[in-house]
Amino acid sequence: MAAVVKSPEPSEQPSSGQEPAARDRRRGQPVQARSRETVERILDAAAALVEEGGVEAATTRAIAERAGVTAPSLYRFFADREQVLDTLIERHLERQSAYLAEREAGWTPSSLAEFVGRELDSYAAYFQANPNTARLWLDGRVSPTVRAEVRRSTRRTAERMHGVAVAAGLVAPQTDQLAFVMVVELGDRILDLAFRERRDPDPDVIRHGRIALTAYLEAALRP
Repeated sequence: MAAVVKSPEPSEQPSSGQEPAARDRRRGQPVQARSRETVERILDAAAALVEEGGVEAATTRAIAERAGVTAPSLYRFFADREQVLDTLIERHLERQSAYLAEREAGWTPSSLAEFVGRELDSYAAYFQANPNTARLWLDGRVSPTVRAEVRRSTRRTAERMHGVAVAAGLVAPQTDQLAFVMVVELGDRILDLAFRERRDPDPDVIRHGRIALTAYLEAALRP
């Protein structure tokens, strides 16, 4: 399970119990160079706060102070803290997708063990190089927007992994994608444990994680 974090400040909680439609509430994209620079400063400030103190440290007040902007300036571009986190996780996912595509270019796994090991190592390497995104992804599920993005990303990642395995001839095209959803969910828990209170992944946890995920996938896909 992910590390326990505090709930967001009461003033920053969504007004209803449903997941917020962050994309529907998003401010327009800044056009002027100065506005784009301000948005990047805000996002960088939020990322630094998450890395230093966890998601609970990234309040709108703290973000504005770290970015060197006033609260009204922040609210010109983001409706609330949840929207900052949502934009930050989207930026992280874009960069992560590019990173994984580069690592996997021209790669065809020859076994499920190689497939699982390469996937787990790739995510571990990305989190190691980007500690703030590791904390946001693994500890940030107290945030409704992060939880919603995690669910969407889990589905997309499972579909991508299914496609890679099919293309490599490791599984049949009709294989139930639920097995890959399970691998993604279990992989998150392994990464959570590997990075718990660490900037570098615990190599023993990663090694045992490879064994566990490979054993599960082989058993789940057995005719």
